[in-house]
Amino acid sequence: MVDPNNITNYNLSDRELQEVLLFWVCVAGKKADTIAKGLDRLLKKVMTKADLPFDAIKRLNQEELADLLKECGIGCYTIKAKSLTNLVNSGIDLRNCGIEDLESIYGIGQKTARCFLIHSRPNMRLAGLDTHILKFLRDKGHDVPKSTPQNKKRYRELEQVFIKYADEAGKLVADFDLELWRKGSNGQEKRNRRGIRSQEAY
Repeated sequence: MVDPNNITNYNLSDRELQEVLLFWVCVAGKKADTIAKGLDRLLKKVMTKADLPFDAIKRLNQEELADLLKECGIGCYTIKAKSLTNLVNSGIDLRNCGIEDLESIYGIGQKTARCFLIHSRPNMRLAGLDTHILKFLRDKGHDVPKSTPQNKKRYRELEQVFIKYADEAGKLVADFDLELWRKGSNGQEKRNRRGIRSQEAY
């Protein structure tokens, strides 16, 4: 199962590499731990010991896949089913593909493509501009949107700003990215717990 807290790994097997990209496609806009568990449940339902994840998903039609995604707690299941169906049938080479190759697949945008590359290949000079990185940049005084910018020029500008901060911190982009995600994720979990306790008080 994908571990979102330790997502960086440059020595993934073919099976692991496929599962990680499936995770990045499914996790967009969702809670990482929930998606990791949901994807693990889905793959256990459809895979044999000899299967690779993509091969197992190829045996499903898009409607069957959408039903399984819903059953396994992966939201936006209709759109995600279309994305995953396109991905597993694309023939993409996950060890050598670039950003444009990934972005050519339905449902994979600038952030998802970069997150996959940053955390599965060493020394990638890219940034997955998620809410945690954008908050970090805002806290540093930069004028940035609250959600991932869709304009490619603006995305690249902010990407370079973030890479500069990683360089100044003396860290690889992947390590700096994961550090910020862990801080943001833990903070959100604490806020959620406080909210639950407040509700229980009533």
